Parts: sequence; structure tokens; C-alpha cells
Amino acid sequence: MEKIKKQLAQLKENNLYREIKDIEKIQGKYIYIKGEKYLDFSSSNYLGLRDNKEILLEAKNSLDKYGFGSGASRLVVGTCDLYQKLENKISLLKKQEKTLFFNSGYDANIGIISSLYGKDDIIFCDKLNHASIYDGIFLSGATLIRYKHNDMEDLEIKILKYRSKYKEALIVTDTIFSMDGDRADLLKLVELKEKYSLKLMIDEAHGGGVLGTNGGGLGEELDLLEKIDINMGTFSKAYGGQGAYVASSEEIIAYLINTCRSLIYTTSLPPSIVAGNLKAMELSEKEKGRREKLEYLGTYLRKKLIENSYNIGKSTSHIIPIIFKSNEEALNLSAYLFENGIIAPAIRKPTVIEPRLRISIGALLDKEDIDFLLELLLKFK
Repeated sequence: MEKIKKQLAQLKENNLYREIKDIEKIQGKYIYIKGEKYLDFSSSNYLGLRDNKEILLEAKNSLDKYGFGSGASRLVVGTCDLYQKLENKISLLKKQEKTLFFNSGYDANIGIISSLYGKDDIIFCDKLNHASIYDGIFLSGATLIRYKHNDMEDLEIKILKYRSKYKEALIVTDTIFSMDGDRADLLKLVELKEKYSLKLMIDEAHGGGVLGTNGGGLGEELDLLEKIDINMGTFSKAYGGQGAYVASSEEIIAYLINTCRSLIYTTSLPPSIVAGNLKAMELSEKEKGRREKLEYLGTYLRKKLIENSYNIGKSTSHIIPIIFKSNEEALNLSAYLFENGIIAPAIRKPTVIEPRLRISIGALLDKEDIDFLLELLLKFK
């Protein structure tokens, strides 16, 4: 098609063309490509649990017991005890009545939002929320009101202007923003939702497992779990697994089971994945040293980058952007690091407004690895 050819050519001209890299394997803190190994500053395996032997053993044992696949949707074929154990464990961690397990964070967000809200409702959405949240809102038919990123004054102004015109109202936010690494102002969001009678939904994809005494995310860190109406998160980041969840009231979970299209019309994940997720949660709760190391490495790298005049935005976490004015600058730095044994991706439009290198720190990395990255960054500069 001529239209496709033109658009692809334009993407290449503007340094926005993407390709999927071929890799041999990911093992520990390294990615292997064509016989060479590269330090991984790209993945979301924040706690380093992806290759954990205890998790792998649980997954292997469940293969022997339950088989390779799940067979069908849980509403058709039923559910095994592993799913229920996982959901109960999440409910306890999140201090919610019930939990529902999904195949992915994308499935969860589009399904939750489009099921619970409709054309008579309004949703207030942080400008930098994940694309899956936006897609869920678009599917719902609810009125979308974007508020400036983490700007609580702007949000309150918009609530005062629009809230009274609609039946149900929701504020939805990431807790740790995936491309900027900063935290949502969750204390203020809870205050606003209570003051103006809204529900609050949080996406803990990048905070779950990492923040809080037991890895319960930003909600746990700030002791706000019981104030959150809809608490969503994933297993594909810090827990090193796959799938997602929503923890909420019994009523909301029952409604989602009966109406959520991304749950009803898909085959559920294999029991082996669920078994691995369970073990990952257990390890995350008892091995607090992983979270402490991650916090130390993130604080150290942010401090050094700021000292050397790199623009890291407002990052306060293990996700650290190095922001540039052009796609070419971001791509050149990413390529330079790759040539020297580090994988750190350049992120461009439409994912972000400002092109950047996204540095993602994992607990398997050591201070020496951070220093090696810093050495290369200073040479490049």
C-alpha cells in the first residue's frame, strides 16, 4: 500500500523507525547477541527474579502437575487452586477484599476501565499515564480529561469545572511513571478523590515489588492502601514473571468477572506462570535486600548524572531518563553504549514527547556496573 510505504519512509527520515532486535538469550544482568554479552540497562527485571532458581523450580513442578497450558478462559474451563492462592495473597498485600488475575497489564487496564465506566462518566487522567490506560478510557466511551503531569492544582481546577456534569468519576494514575521515573502525588490524589467524591485507580506496574515494606508499591509505602479504590499492578516487571491483577471490592471484582471482555474472551495464562508469580511474591517479601540495593544504585546514579549536568527530569526511582532535544542525540548515545557493551534504549515519539535514553536499573547490577556506565557517559559527553 502506498500509504504504508510513505509513512515508513517518513519514520526513517525522522529517526523514529523501530526494529525488534534479535537476541540469543537474557541471563542474569547480561543480554547475549551474536556471541557477545551486554550489560542490561533496558529491562524491567528490577529485583532480578527472572532467573531465580526457586521460582524456576516452582514453575517446573507445576508443569508436571497441571500441564503446559490452561485450556481455555477461566470462565469456561474453571480455575485451579494456584490462581486462587495468588489472588488471595495479593488481596492481603493490597488490603482489598478481592483480586482478579489478568494475562497482562495491557489486558487489565483496557478491561477494567472500559468495563466500569461509560459514556455518562468522566475520567481524569495524568498526561503521562501509560498507553494502556488511555486505550481503556477510549474504549469506555467516558469523557477524558487530561491533567498536567503531577500537577494537583490543575487537576483540582478541572474537577471543579467538570465533575458535577457526570454520574461516575475516576482519577487514574501510574504510581511510578515508566518513562520519567518520578512518583505520583498519591497523598494529594487521595485527598482530592475524597473531597470531590471520585474513585481512585492506580497502576503499580513499576512500583509493585519495589516500593513499600513488603513490596506493596507506593500505596503501601505511603500507608494509603485502604484509600485506593482500584489497585492494579503487574508481575512482568519487578517479579520477573507475567500477568497482572486488580485488587478492589468484592462488588467490583464480581462485576469485572461478568463484564470484562479482556478477561472473558481470552485463554488464561498457564498454571506454571501463576506458580512462578506466587514464589516471586514470597521472595520479594522476605528478601528486602534486593529493594534496598535497587534504591541505593538508583540514588547513586541519579546523583552522579546531576553532578555531570545530565538532564534526568524529576526521576526519584530506579527508572532514570537522560533527556535530549533530538532523536538523533538519543540514538547516537544508545549506539555508542552498545558498541561498548551496554544496552540502554533510545525512547522516542510517540512513546515520549522528549527523546531520551531510558536507564533501567536492576538489583543484579553492581556499583561497578553503574560506574562503568558513568565512565562511558562522561566520555561521550
